[in-house]
Formats: sequence, C-alpha cells, structure tokens
Amino acid sequence: MRMIDDVVRQFRNGLTDLVQGLDDTGFTPHTFVGFIGDLKALISEIGVRAFTETVLRHEEASDIVESGGQLHRYKMDSEKEWITPFGLAVIPRRYFQHDRGGEGVVPLDVRCGMVDRPMTPDVEELCAFSGAHLVPREVETLLGKLLPHGPSATSIQHVIQHVGAFAEQAEDDVEEALRKKTPLSTKGDVLVQSWDGVTVPLREAGNKTGRKPERPGVREDNTDTTPTAWKEAGVATISIYSQDEEGKPVRLDTRYLARMPEAGMARLLEQQNSVVSPLLRNRALRRIVLLCDGKHAIWTAAEKLESYPMATLILDFFHATEHLSKAAEALFGKKSVPGKRWYNKNRERLRDVVGGAESAIRSMLYYLGKLKPRKGSERYKTVMRVIGYFRRNLSKMAYAEFRGQGLPIGSGPVEAACKTVVGARIKRSGMRWSREGGQQVLNLRIHVLSKRWDVFWNTYFDARQAA
Repeated sequence: MRMIDDVVRQFRNGLTDLVQGLDDTGFTPHTFVGFIGDLKALISEIGVRAFTETVLRHEEASDIVESGGQLHRYKMDSEKEWITPFGLAVIPRRYFQHDRGGEGVVPLDVRCGMVDRPMTPDVEELCAFSGAHLVPREVETLLGKLLPHGPSATSIQHVIQHVGAFAEQAEDDVEEALRKKTPLSTKGDVLVQSWDGVTVPLREAGNKTGRKPERPGVREDNTDTTPTAWKEAGVATISIYSQDEEGKPVRLDTRYLARMPEAGMARLLEQQNSVVSPLLRNRALRRIVLLCDGKHAIWTAAEKLESYPMATLILDFFHATEHLSKAAEALFGKKSVPGKRWYNKNRERLRDVVGGAESAIRSMLYYLGKLKPRKGSERYKTVMRVIGYFRRNLSKMAYAEFRGQGLPIGSGPVEAACKTVVGARIKRSGMRWSREGGQQVLNLRIHVLSKRWDVFWNTYFDARQAA
C-alpha cells in the first residue's frame, strides 16, 4: 500500500536525521535525553498519520446508509478530535441525516466504537485506571507527561463517572465474568470473610462536634450543623487461605468490596453473598470463617450472610488484646511493671492455651477482688466491661484451637483494606463526596486492588460495543 510505503519512508528519513545528529554532536547524557524526546516526537507524528489514514480507509463510501430502520443521506464532513496514544488526531468523518432531519449518524464512529467518545479505548482505560488512584487533576498531569496530548481533568472525571456507574449497573454481569475468568484461588481450602467500617466525609449536613470556639467571629452562624457529615462506609474482604509446612495460615487470594455509607451494610452483604454463594455450591472447602472485630452491629449483620450457619466465628485477636490491655491499666495503673507483666502473660495464654479466654476472666476477677477498686469507680467499671466482653465472645476466642486448625485469628487484611481501598482515595485532605460519586470511585478501586482490573475492563468494553 502506498500509505504504508510513505509512512515507512517518513520514519526512515526521520530516524536517519536523528542518528546523524547524534553522530555530529557526540553521545552524552544530555544528547541521549534529547534523542529520546526527538524519537518520541517522530513516532507520535508518524503514529497520528498512520492512525488517521488507516481509520479513514474504513470510512463509509456510499452516500446513503441505513440506521435504526431508516435511510440517511450524506450531509457533510464533520471533523472530530480523537485523543490517541500517538497524539491528537483530527478525523474528517462523514455525517449522515434523515431527509426529515433529526439526529444524524456517523458510520465511522459506529465502526470504531467511538460514538460520543473523545478518546480511544486505551486512553480511556488509562483515565479510569489512574482515576482509581488519583484525583482527575493529578491524572491530567500524569497523562500529560506520558502522552503526546493528554485528556483534560473534566474528560477524565467523565470517564471515572461513566465507568464507575457501569460497574454499579452491570454488577451481575461483571461478577459473572470475574467468576469465570478470575475465580478465587483454587489452591487453598479455607474461605475467610471479614468486614469493617471506616468513616468518610460526605457532602451532606452534619452535626458540629468538638469544643465550642472561644474567639469572636468563629461559627457566627450559631447553627449546630456543618456542610460535611462523617458517616461509616463498609469494606469487606473475601479471602482464600492455605497452610504452610508448619501449619500456619497463608493468604493466597483476596477480593475486596466497598460501599459508601448505607443502613446496615445491606448492599455490601448482598455483594458478599453474590461472590461467596457459588463457592459454597461448587468448592470443597475445609472451613468457612467469619473473622471480625467485636462490634455488635457487625456480628448482627453477619447473620444475613449465606455462609453464617456453616461458618466458624472468630473475634479478631488484636481487638481482644486491646480490651485485655484496658483491663491491665485499670487493675494495675498505666505503664506499670506489674500491669505489663500481667498483660503479656494473659495475652500469651489467650493465644496459645486452650481455655485462654476463661483463664483471663478468672484472673481479672481474682485481681479485682484482691486489689479491691471501689465499686462504681471507673477502674471497676472498665474491668467489668472487659469481663463482659470476654464472656459474650467466648466461643469466638478459642484462639489456640483455631491456630491448631490452621485458621487465621487476625482481621488485619480488612483493616488494611479500610485504609487502602477507602482511606487512601476518599479521605484525602479537603475532600467531600456525594454517595454516588464516592461509590463510582470505589467501584474502580476494588477491581484494581483485587488484581482483577483486566477482566473488569474487558467486560465494560464488550458491553460498550453491544450498546
């Protein structure tokens, strides 16, 4: 083809000039960097030309086309700027319209899957993927460095919104694709579900908290509300574990889920069920575990999970030790040597000895009687609260037995997920979110951090072409 010959000739001539220029000026770190920039510019120029001419080879040649069961006639050429990985391409597409007027059709846009889209799919994916990590203005700066011509922050925001909304609307289709193409690892036989909450700033009215201002002119509106409400978003992890040679649990694979604030984590629990239900039906699992901290609301919500009746319930070990530490301080005083000694001894028993939780309760009652803190005092109330906490959760605190069975006893993955999935993107300084906008971003982040982005993106792309 003549076009190919012309492009190859242009590249050969341009590269020859670059190489000759290096030979003339000498090869130094500075000329090396200059060569890279010039080569990129050459590739960009040739790439835009090859892209444009190749696309136009597939332009509609007829002056009459059928669309939506109606005939449309050629009206005019209509230029459109497409942001491509090579640079900005200006495409003079042919525009067709029905004789009675109305909305027209551009066959070339349809053939390329570019109807109402300002950027090629690979650039769009860069925007969505980067937008899961960074705010649009930062993505604009990043892509401005990577691409000869990057999209604007506004265009990037539109991509994030559109792709994030697709993930919400086509949740069942996305989940089916993930289940078929990237199922949770089959190398482990222990399924662990955990979930927790993290407060996020909403663009909603909230109650003022903290000490009232003492200086004049501060909060002169005399209202009890602020333009920001802090409410709890939900995060869940669904993990597959195996055991190492010593019988210790090893996490092999994790799916992350996240929802903006909602009543009772209802949608989050539904999503957990949609992921876990096929595993319960189709996998031979040695053990199913629900592992969370001690919040009553969390364990009440757990009862809605399909896996609840068959699951081993485990209270996060580190939350248990936090309560043990409070009892030590109340009994012996903060940072006291006897208190530290008592805490370390009972912590080890709790983790390693069968009946460790019961032993800790007996020890707390013993020292409560021996030290005789005044009934009704804060010290006494603290110890009794810890005892009550341990008694309510005894069956979930059989840590020695759990460890002997190769089960994890810490909910660290979901607590880390609260920071990585939600906090790192949603709780940056000065941010406030609508629930819809925050959810669109979280819908992208969960697939990135679950290492399932490619399947998600391909599902989105296929759906876009079918629309």
